[in-house]
Amino acid sequence: MKIPKVTGKLREVTAEYARDPSMIVDRSYRAISQSDGTYNDLSSSTKSDVMESIRFSATLWFNSMLTGQSPTDEDMEIFRNLGRRRVHQGVDLASLLRAYRVGSKELWNAYLELASKQQDVQSELLFTVSPYLLDHFDEMAQSIAIAYMEEQHGQSRWKDALRYELCNLIFSPAGEIDEFNRVSEAIGIDPTIARVALAFDTNAIDTMPSRIEAELDRVQLVVTRMAKISGSDLVRVMYRGRLIFWVPCIRGDSLLASDRRMGELATRLVETVPEFKRVGVGMMGLGPSGWSGSVDEAVKALEVGERDGSGNRLYRYSDIALNEGARRSDNVLRYLESLIERLSHEPDLLRTLECYLDQFQKRKQTADILGIHPNTLNYRLERIQEITGGSIQDPAWLAKLHVAIRLRKGSL
Repeated sequence: MKIPKVTGKLREVTAEYARDPSMIVDRSYRAISQSDGTYNDLSSSTKSDVMESIRFSATLWFNSMLTGQSPTDEDMEIFRNLGRRRVHQGVDLASLLRAYRVGSKELWNAYLELASKQQDVQSELLFTVSPYLLDHFDEMAQSIAIAYMEEQHGQSRWKDALRYELCNLIFSPAGEIDEFNRVSEAIGIDPTIARVALAFDTNAIDTMPSRIEAELDRVQLVVTRMAKISGSDLVRVMYRGRLIFWVPCIRGDSLLASDRRMGELATRLVETVPEFKRVGVGMMGLGPSGWSGSVDEAVKALEVGERDGSGNRLYRYSDIALNEGARRSDNVLRYLESLIERLSHEPDLLRTLECYLDQFQKRKQTADILGIHPNTLNYRLERIQEITGGSIQDPAWLAKLHVAIRLRKGSL
């Protein structure tokens, strides 16, 4: 590439700009901020870095015009580092390239303003400088874009490796809390915030195997938008054939409030995302054991829900928590089984109790559904009390019977 070496008045002005590019830097940053709101929301330290980057980029151009030589390898490496830093500062590639284009245009406008007053400057700008201008800025833009994408790819691979390590820690029996905290913070996740696992049964993703991760990234983007969280706050994994997302809770939320909010989010997701067939919602968990426990709960809710044949698409562990809690204690389980063991020998009584509980203890409605006389219902309820030794007027006793019946139905 032939580089022109400016002369006369144009050289004087270029040398002045090279000594103090402040005017060029200020007008370029104003134009960049007006063209892309991203640059208005940056931290003060990042804004200062952007200003220095504009200064350095403009200085490279001025020096080329004064010396007739390309930027050195050292200069180009510094320039490429500008692009690499934008990855970590949260500036996307489109915004980076737009900023470079707008800044270059402002630099050229400054020269054109000079040319409007100087005839000899006009000719040199038009016939000598402008042919090189396009080549210079095109090559520099390509260089910074390549550096950005390489850094972004490297960061993505690094974060993927850390996320893989994090999932291993979550499902490890050891539950190493210190390592879990270290890896979480390295990824940018706050380990002190509890999370809820959402487990999705998914339709087959109709794409090439090499594109599946990209499709999952697309689905994850939908989840982050609907949950109103940043992409870095959401963690996903494939577990036992289900797609798992750990969604952060609101700090200070109660378990009840969190369960309700996650249920609403899960409902919207299965109604919106075609790839989602059914979803199981775990309960709030903190730390590696909490995250793992929430996944087990979400998957269990799905499994129980699939067996009940209701055709629902949302299954919450909180709906089966009492049943599952009873299953985990042999003594409790045997006790609940004993409550209805004798009733099982009289099917009419068992069916009556189940219907009575399902109808929220409304006797007329229960009798109508069973097709029996109210007096017959009263007799059966009295028999149930005699056999079980409890009172159907006692809410605690009814709760025990309800859990016992649901456990029995689940085991059939």
